[in-house]
Amino acid sequence: MRKSWNIGKVVLFLALCGGPFAAICEASTLQAQMNNPPSNNILENVYVGPYSFTNLSNSSSFQMICDDFKDETNFNPATYTVRSFDPNNLGGTVWGSMQNAAALYEQAGWLAAGMMTKTGFTQGEYHFALWAVFDPADVIAWLKNFGDGAGICNDVFGAGNNCGSTKITGGLLLQAEQNYGSGDYSNMLILTPPCTGPSCSEQEFFMFSAPDGGSALTYLSLASVACMVAVCYSRRTTRVEKPL
Repeated sequence: MRKSWNIGKVVLFLALCGGPFAAICEASTLQAQMNNPPSNNILENVYVGPYSFTNLSNSSSFQMICDDFKDETNFNPATYTVRSFDPNNLGGTVWGSMQNAAALYEQAGWLAAGMMTKTGFTQGEYHFALWAVFDPADVIAWLKNFGDGAGICNDVFGAGNNCGSTKITGGLLLQAEQNYGSGDYSNMLILTPPCTGPSCSEQEFFMFSAPDGGSALTYLSLASVACMVAVCYSRRTTRVEKPL
């Protein structure tokens, strides 16, 4: 994406929520299970783009996007804590203890929005950029194992990077840093698993509420519901273990 993106004006129509996300409107937790396969888009042996899930409260399907490259995940049912994004209160989130965590979450949201408008290889680059917002070292370590990984690193971190540094000199990450301020992230929800770290088999992801009257988030809308979802789940266990 080469131009700024504005999430637009949004409100949380919790009273209107229905369909697959009614449980989100009524409680602070969500029980969900990732579908297998979660996505039809694979880049560098990793599923990228929005992942398909089942809401275990009513068996309906929806999509989410992962923000967590460091943890593993599986296809088992899981319960997540749902938090409205609050830049002044990110305690309990996976990345909340990082310096400038609020800005990082907003940059990841900006990239997620761009990713949802893309397909194929470009969509995958956006997802690697989103992961690199929080975990650039692991993203570079992964991409350098592939023949075209250097090119992806250049598009994510800046020309000439070649998977040799986490320094941001251009690319999608610099665009996110320069443009995330144009968005209104008051509609962003963060869903955090009950554990983190090497022994955790789940990951963190995002959701967004529905826009009022239509906005740049309409690509995430589900026509039958007032509450809309998008944003996260898995990486490592959702990657393809052998090259395709």
